[in-house]
Amino acid sequence: MEIRPNLYQKSAFLYDFDNRDIVKVDIPFYLEYAAKYPGEILELACGTGRVSLILAQNGYKVYGLDLSDSMLEQFKIKLASQPKTVQDNIWIGKDDMASFRLNKEFSLIIIPFRGFQTLTTEEAQRNCLKCVYEHLKADGVFIINTFRPYKKLDETWVYPETVQWETVDENTGNRIVKKHKGTKIDVINQIIYPEMIYQIIEPNGKVLEIREPLELKYYYYDQLKEVLESSGFKIKEEFGYYDKSDIEDGRELIFVCGK
Repeated sequence: MEIRPNLYQKSAFLYDFDNRDIVKVDIPFYLEYAAKYPGEILELACGTGRVSLILAQNGYKVYGLDLSDSMLEQFKIKLASQPKTVQDNIWIGKDDMASFRLNKEFSLIIIPFRGFQTLTTEEAQRNCLKCVYEHLKADGVFIINTFRPYKKLDETWVYPETVQWETVDENTGNRIVKKHKGTKIDVINQIIYPEMIYQIIEPNGKVLEIREPLELKYYYYDQLKEVLESSGFKIKEEFGYYDKSDIEDGRELIFVCGK
């Protein structure tokens, strides 16, 4: 199997073991905006349904799109254990967020947890924003998030394997260790190439290692603002984190956009 970047083809079943705060603190934020802009919600790069499921559990109708078969398979497994009322609130589709056509408009469109950064060409980025614009209601909002580079990135970004998080699978007793490394950086096109490394350590000491490549476009504040505004969006709010801290102080770039 050819391993394509950003799809978590071999490790999707481990994705939801991530226990860091950053995969939890955005949930109240999205629930707040779902309440502010009632109507149907579109989540692009929905992955295993981390955000979509909670929105659906709170009564919202959610459409989730992702390009990864393995991530969507995990989403469907989780959805199957939910009550029918929640299942009826979710529609899942495999599609490219740079070229989707749903023939619907949404009150809220979101690309959480840096999903937009998996689009590494300007054509794909522009096409995605064009699709979002066409699917957004006139009074709806689009929320996009990328990480904020902590400085001007250069070749010093490359780094060795580092433990990111670890936990224990209560069902098997296996220890799950997530590492990552920075393999290379393209400073001209502003693309970083991290590698995700998952280790499953069984109680008997046996270790299974899974490696997944990522390719992520990084943006500085002015660049992301420009690409949004030149795609027709008006920036209504901007934050540096999900606690709504100032965008200049946070580790994230979060833009709430309208038409």
